[in-house]
Amino acid sequence: MLNDRENILSALREKPLKVHQIMKRANVANQEACQSLLLKMRDEGMVKFDIHSGLWLIG
Repeated sequence: MLNDRENILSALREKPLKVHQIMKRANVANQEACQSLLLKMRDEGMVKFDIHSGLWLIG
């Protein structure tokens, strides 16, 4: 879980991404797990979601 967080953050440091792109770059197999982790990280203020473009970015 902690490793997935680090992989997601390193993928987002390059540029804002959509969920499927994050899954590819961070090597997360399950989309549901990836989305729930992103939502948790959003609640903690680590990442943000742009509702207009559908992109996740570093908070």
